[in-house]
Parts: sequence; C-alpha cells; structure tokens
Amino acid sequence: MIKMTVVLALLLVSFNAFAKNPGENAKNCISTSSSDGKITFTNNCGENIFVLWCGDLKYTKKHCGDGPKGGFYTQSANIDAYGSTTADVKGQYEYASCKGSISFGNDGTYKDFPDGSYQCLKR
Repeated sequence: MIKMTVVLALLLVSFNAFAKNPGENAKNCISTSSSDGKITFTNNCGENIFVLWCGDLKYTKKHCGDGPKGGFYTQSANIDAYGSTTADVKGQYEYASCKGSISFGNDGTYKDFPDGSYQCLKR
C-alpha cells in the first residue's frame, strides 16, 4: 500500500511539472527588436511561451482594449524555446507573455485587464 501511495504521489508531481501552462509570467523571457515597421518578439528562455500584444498594428483595426472576451490584448502567438515571432506595427504597442502555449483567442490561459495588466493561468 505504501508503494502504491508513493507511486501515485510521484505521478501527480510529474504530471504537474509538465502541465501545459504552469501559470507563470514569462515577460522576462522576451526581448524585442524593431525594424521597417515590424516588431520581433524573441524567446530567450529554454521553454515554450506565448506572447500577447496589441497597439497600432498594420493589418487590424483593433487596438488595445479590443481583445477577446473584453480583454486588453488583441493578438497572440506561441514561441518555441529560443524562437521568435514577428508582427507588423505602425506605432505604439504593448505586450505580455506567459509560460506554456495558447490556442486561438483567449482560451482561459490568461486574464487581462483594462489597464494592460495580466495574470497567467495554470491549466
């Protein structure tokens, strides 16, 4: 019985360690660079993250505050460890980032608030 309890406890810890989204902020993983109307978000961490952004973007009329479910951020993308993604911008932008991955829109992996603050959610 003790062996079974130990095995179950280890499986539970292992499952939580590999959760799709640990609910942790990853903004310190992101560096940005801009050139020719494009902003590049680069993941400098050794794990997958997702980035959220909004602002004066080239191919959408949505601005910060027009996000899914009444949220602040309008765009999102997954970035592999040490990978990058690029967005077309015409002016100012805001961004946020969490560890893990995201599906289309706000799928419950984060909460964002009218002032641009956000919370990464564990899933």
